Amino acid sequence: MPRDVAFLLIPRFSMIALFSALEPLRVANRFAGEAFSWRFVSMDGAAVSASNGIPVSVTAGIDAIGRPDVAIACASYDQEAGMTRPVFNELRRLARNGTLLGGVDTGAFLLAGAGVLDGHRATAHWETLPAFRESYPDIDVVEATYVIDRGRMTASGGAAPLDMMLDWLGAIESEKLAQKVADTLVHTRHLNHPGEARVPAGSRYAIDDPRLVKAIRLMEEHVEDRLTLEDVARTVEISGRQLERLFHKHLQMTPVGFYRQLRLERAHRLLAYSRLTVRDVALATGFSTLAEFSRAFKGRYGRPPSHARQLVS
Repeated sequence: MPRDVAFLLIPRFSMIALFSALEPLRVANRFAGEAFSWRFVSMDGAAVSASNGIPVSVTAGIDAIGRPDVAIACASYDQEAGMTRPVFNELRRLARNGTLLGGVDTGAFLLAGAGVLDGHRATAHWETLPAFRESYPDIDVVEATYVIDRGRMTASGGAAPLDMMLDWLGAIESEKLAQKVADTLVHTRHLNHPGEARVPAGSRYAIDDPRLVKAIRLMEEHVEDRLTLEDVARTVEISGRQLERLFHKHLQMTPVGFYRQLRLERAHRLLAYSRLTVRDVALATGFSTLAEFSRAFKGRYGRPPSHARQLVS
């Protein structure tokens, strides 16, 4: 019997994440016979539109998902739409029955909300990781493209599910099959070594000065417990004046302005993807007062923090 894989589609799910998870199964069947079957389910049995507006038909609603061997929650911008009692109940039932549970992009939020990720390592889309970590302290949230841990597998979105599924195929079938699938998909594998959840700072900002890259990483890692610029310069082993020059030369910004921008971007993501209060978000991003945070946020985004969820697109 083929392994039955059910994909739970949440409105505005990521199409590329879905097919990155699905296509390795299709190609695997070319080499291993009908080793896998797959189906799509939704919360209510109706077709679901992806974030690109393309509707996808499903075979059943969540209440008729049955007992698949694998169930993968596919979400993206609107994971809250899937965080309902019926979905949580079914995920808990599947966990009790030994189903391998997965989540791609923000699909991990559904597993977390159901409590089936507690005590496990997991990841999600890099934009949502701060909110994920703040919202679910019982989960070991890691910054990786994908994680497979004891009956749970999560991927950060985009093409990351492709590596996750190849790793899984290698474990349950053979590395030879996984490599054949990767070759057919013209994909270079990160063999059993998930990469960073986000493109490295040097590539993101098109900079190659290792001192500046290290400074940016320090700032990204210390948003809540805000570092002084003296601390950053000391860790990078340059003077404060040299740090200023590096930021001006490569980013046309002051270190203070860049650090503030990072904190506000983190705040925006926390407001959009977590249920933290505005005050808690202010504290989590290094602002000493709510008034200071509100002024800075409005200056950056043109709206007060309370409207942040309306900014997600």
